[in-house]
Amino acid sequence: MSKSQFQRGSRSAFTLIELLVVIAIIAVLIALLLPAVQAAREAARRAQCTNNLKQLALSCHNYDSSNGCFPPGSIELIMYGGWGSGSPDHAHAVWIALLPYIEGGTLYNSYNDKLASLYCANTTVVSTGLRTLECPSDALAGIGVPQGPPGTFSGWCPGSNPIMHYCSYGGNMGLFLTDDTGPNDPKRPTILNSYEGTIHPLSPVRISEITDGTSNTILLIESPYGINYPGVGGAHWWIQAIPGQTMFTAYYPINVQVPYNFDANISYYGVANASGGSFHPGGANFAFSDGSVKFLKNSIQSWQVQAPNYTSPYVYVNGSAPTAGVPGPDQTWQVVMPAGQSLPVYQALATRRGGEIVSSDQY
Repeated sequence: MSKSQFQRGSRSAFTLIELLVVIAIIAVLIALLLPAVQAAREAARRAQCTNNLKQLALSCHNYDSSNGCFPPGSIELIMYGGWGSGSPDHAHAVWIALLPYIEGGTLYNSYNDKLASLYCANTTVVSTGLRTLECPSDALAGIGVPQGPPGTFSGWCPGSNPIMHYCSYGGNMGLFLTDDTGPNDPKRPTILNSYEGTIHPLSPVRISEITDGTSNTILLIESPYGINYPGVGGAHWWIQAIPGQTMFTAYYPINVQVPYNFDANISYYGVANASGGSFHPGGANFAFSDGSVKFLKNSIQSWQVQAPNYTSPYVYVNGSAPTAGVPGPDQTWQVVMPAGQSLPVYQALATRRGGEIVSSDQY
């Protein structure tokens, strides 16, 4: 073979340096692409979350068309011993009332509304999760948590292992998370009158009662299970009609968990489980009483809580400043703003009849 033939048949190969350069370029391109992919996925999740709240808000309006009011956050029901002690207690979360309006008619027909959610007869419904109530960015909300036989509450079927499911949304109670202790409580009229939101214990609220305007009043609050109570049972159960489970407030700023490291075991009357927030960067989704859904930023004007107990400087409970988080059961409260000041924008949006003037460019 001639020298010229040999040269024509030979190939030049990549050197090690060239190969490393190519690999480095590919790695840089992947590194640039990955954040864009993650951002696109989060945008899709946020859009799905917005759609969930939109469907829930529309279902509230369909409920209003049929019943003349928004659905109650709870009703009063006689429950047997144990945690109910045979006395009137709150039962049937707002989502139970809305089942027929979110294509859950079959599930609603399986629910015995003469009994509390935690009775054996309602175990099937209790153990069913609803994707409409779960924000896709709130991954833990979509994971059922086995309670283990014989269950935490004596009402469940003996030896059963109910799978509890959680929710990322709840009704807007207003400014405070508090609960009365029954019809014989002398404070009950004051407590019930103090609810300034749209969905709260022993509502219902008529649209005509939202004198601040439906477009300026929050109806539903996003509050993620995965941030507020990661891995802790007994909170955000979608079937529970208890403040802090399916009813939330604007007492704390949006995503208050971000700057503060709250104890995850605080009760559902405490800080972590009471506030609005999300895994979406920069804020959270809120459904308003006109059926619209708006993304409120963390930077929205809000009163700021103060350490060490993270209480509002404008709130007084039973005549004195609260000492441990938000007001608890059987407590009456009042807001005392300095002369010439009004509620910040976020808190004003949570009240239905405060008379505040809020323009859309403020949030």
